[in-house]
Amino acid sequence: MADGPARTLVDAVDLAPPGAEAVVGDEGRVTYGALRDRSTRLAADLVRRGLRPGDRLAVLLPNGVRWVVTALAAHRAGLTVVPLNTWYRAAELGHVLAEADVALVVTDRAVFGRDTVAELESAGFPRRPSDGVLLWGEGDDLPLAADPPPVELPGPGPTDVALILFTSGSTARPKPVPLEHGKLMANTREIARRLHLRPDDRIWLGAPMFFGYGCSNALPVAVGAGATLCLESRLDGDRSLAFIARERCTVYYGFGATTRLLLAAPTFADHDISSLRTGTTGFSAEEKRLVVDELGVERVCSVYGLSEAYGHSAMSDADDDREVRLHTSGTVLPTQELRICDPDGAVLPAGGTGEIELRGCVIDSYLGRADLDEGTFRPGGWMRTGDLGELDEHGRLRVVGRRKEMLKVKGINIAPVEVEDLLIAHPAVAEAYVVGVPGEDGDETMVAAVVASRPATDLPDALVAWIRERAASYKVPSRIELLATGEIPLTATGKVSKQLLRDELARRTR
Repeated sequence: MADGPARTLVDAVDLAPPGAEAVVGDEGRVTYGALRDRSTRLAADLVRRGLRPGDRLAVLLPNGVRWVVTALAAHRAGLTVVPLNTWYRAAELGHVLAEADVALVVTDRAVFGRDTVAELESAGFPRRPSDGVLLWGEGDDLPLAADPPPVELPGPGPTDVALILFTSGSTARPKPVPLEHGKLMANTREIARRLHLRPDDRIWLGAPMFFGYGCSNALPVAVGAGATLCLESRLDGDRSLAFIARERCTVYYGFGATTRLLLAAPTFADHDISSLRTGTTGFSAEEKRLVVDELGVERVCSVYGLSEAYGHSAMSDADDDREVRLHTSGTVLPTQELRICDPDGAVLPAGGTGEIELRGCVIDSYLGRADLDEGTFRPGGWMRTGDLGELDEHGRLRVVGRRKEMLKVKGINIAPVEVEDLLIAHPAVAEAYVVGVPGEDGDETMVAAVVASRPATDLPDALVAWIRERAASYKVPSRIELLATGEIPLTATGKVSKQLLRDELARRTR
C-alpha cells in the first residue's frame, strides 16, 4: 500500500477501503477488495503469458466490471492500456492497433452484437505471432484457463504511461495521446476537489469508458476518492433514469446529448433522481441550465478540457454562483496553467479573445511520429489547443469556439458557438451546428444544421426571428437546414465532424 496521495491507479485501489463498493452496473457489483483481488489474479496471468512492462494491452469491452478489472490488471502488470472504441470498424481498429503497437486485445466474442474476432481479423490483428486476443465472456469470473501461480507484479510508476487515447478533430485521423499515471492522478484529484467529492459518492457516467471522459476522468476521479463508479453498458432514457434512481447516484457525468436523452424519456417524471448533487457538464449555457433546472443537479460544475490535458483544465466549483457555472468554464485547475494568446503567441490581457494555451498536466508530445506535434507545442512547454477563449477579470474562462471553425461573413468574424448557443436556447431545438460553406462571391455563407426536439412547423423561419430578437443581424444564418440526429456526421471518435457536415450542407446548395 502506498503512503500519501495515490500516484497511480493501482495505488488508489490499494488505498481504498476494501469493503467499499468500487463498480456497479449491468455486469454486477465489485468492492475495492474484490477489484484488487481479481485484477491481481488477471495481472499474474498476463505476466505468465509473456507480457512485459511497457507492452500495450487494448480493451474492447462494454462499460462494466470487466472493463475496469482488465485495465487495473494491465496496470499491475506494468502495461499500458489502449481503450478501443466499440463503434470502430475494421479499418479504424487496424489504424489504432498499429499506431499503438498493441500486443494483446481483451474482448468478448461479440460486443453489441458484432463478431469482434472477425472484426479484428479483418483489421489484420494479430499482426505477429507474439500478439493475441484474450476472450472474456460476460458472466465469467475471469478469462483464466486456471488460477496462475503467484508472481512478482512490476506495477506502474508515476511517470509510466497509463493510457493511450486516440483523439481527433473534425478532419484528422485519430492521434495517439499518452497519459502518465502521476499526472492523471494529480489532475483528477483536483477535479474531485472542485466537485466536493466524498467517499460515499456514487458517480453515474453517461459516456463509454473508451472516451477520455470515462477512462481518464470518471474512473480515476472515482477510484482516487474511494467512491463508486456506476456504469451502464448502453444508455437508454427510461432504463438509465431507473438505474440512477435505484442506485441513488449522487454525481452526474453527462453532456448535452445525454441530458436531453434523459429529459425526453417518457417515464422521466416517474423516477426520483433527486440524489444527484453535483457533477460535470457543458458546453452551452442552455445545456448547463437543463442539468441544473430540469434534471435538478443544482451544484453541477461547468468544465473545459481535452484528452491531451488529462480530463479537465478549467472548471467551476460546486459552490460557485449559478451564473458563473452557466456562463463560464470556471478557473484553471492548480495542476495547470492557462493563457490566451494571439496568433503570434503574445499573451492577451483579460477580456482579449485568442487561442487557449496550456501547460502543466498536459502531454509533451503525441505518441510515435514527430509530424503529429507540428504546430501544437510552443517553447516553454505550452500546448496550443486550437480553441478560442477569453479570461475575465477573475480569471474565469469563457470558450468562444475552435480557431479553425471561425467564420468570416461579409468581412465580419463570427464564432459559430455564439450562434449555436442562440439556436439551442430555442425550446424546439435539440442540437444545432453552424458552419461556413463557400458562397458565390468567394465569401463564406453561414449555414446552420438543426435537429428539432419536437415536431414544429416553419421552424427555420421561427429560428430566424428568434435570433434577430436576441443578436445582431449578421449572426442570422443565411440558411437553416433541418436534419435528423442520424444525419449529423461523426468522426471516428464520436465527435460531430464539422468538415463532413460542411461538405453535406454545401452539396445541398447545388
